[in-house]
Amino acid sequence: MPISGTGVVPSGQLYTELAAVTRRAFVPQLVVQLYFASPSLFYMMGNAQKAAGGLNQVTVPVQGQSMVQGNFTGYGGGFPQPVVIPGVQDGQWNLSYWVVPIPIPFGESVIQSTEAVIPLLKARMNDAYAVTKQKMASLLYTNNSANPLYPDSFQSAFDNGTNFATYGGINRTTTGNSFWQGQYINLAAAPYTGFSVATLGMTKQSMSTVLAKITDTAGGEKPTAVIMNPGDYATLDNSITATENVFVDPNKEYGGSSASIRSVFTNIFIAGVPIFADHFCPQGSLFIFNAKYTAMYLSEDAAFDFSGFQSLIPLNQIGQQGIVVCGYDLLSTKPVSGAWCFGVGNPAF
Repeated sequence: MPISGTGVVPSGQLYTELAAVTRRAFVPQLVVQLYFASPSLFYMMGNAQKAAGGLNQVTVPVQGQSMVQGNFTGYGGGFPQPVVIPGVQDGQWNLSYWVVPIPIPFGESVIQSTEAVIPLLKARMNDAYAVTKQKMASLLYTNNSANPLYPDSFQSAFDNGTNFATYGGINRTTTGNSFWQGQYINLAAAPYTGFSVATLGMTKQSMSTVLAKITDTAGGEKPTAVIMNPGDYATLDNSITATENVFVDPNKEYGGSSASIRSVFTNIFIAGVPIFADHFCPQGSLFIFNAKYTAMYLSEDAAFDFSGFQSLIPLNQIGQQGIVVCGYDLLSTKPVSGAWCFGVGNPAF
């Protein structure tokens, strides 16, 4: 509603007269006041793999045990009879499909046909993409098993069977399937209590130890990145900035480059692994993944595709409706390569 009685705008009858004959000044730009960025979703979408049809849209053969055996031999060169050892089974996932209907009411199409400052249809189209990203980002970190229509998450990917006994169609608790268990780590328990993670939060020392442990358990493959809640991230950040130093070399730029000096970090590097803050990551937990095995799979037939607008006349209504469709899933073909760590305390906010 127009505001009267402030600035140069009068009140009373003078305002009523002006309002009757004067258009409002209008900034032709819609400023969105909600939604959050997600570096994890940005990375996963940028590194997404294609998936197509089939009963299981993503099927990956995985080897869980040695398929041959070796022995030392002597002068005669003898060796035991080889035994055929089955060691391969399929990890299987189905894509989840997210849909966003977009309406064009009859009255809106008439009223905004020529006089629109902000076309509501254009705003809805942009919002469909934003709403989709928000939902996808939030579901990366949650237990989605209660709804079979929902995709998998970092939680199901890196659990050890405590919360998700079956993952990708393989039961983690069955004898011989321990290879399919991720690293589910309580940072408030031994041996991490020596760093007081539950009390002090993550520090450079404790994060370095956790990364070394996770890398060793993963077979020596260093993870790609760590994702933390912003409050937990700030605690780690503060423990590092407290010991920052800036060295001045006379007649030279800071750091020997033309870049301006900065304190704190857009991300923190510890042991060569970047650590990011993500609004959607639950406080008290952090997720560590290896992009070689963990990826988002997008349907090549429904990757943010739009159906086009269809008439609603068959429903006895003048208007149109279209649908944005996205089929996807987040999965890890080697759960031990990543970790779901919980029990982090002392968030900065």
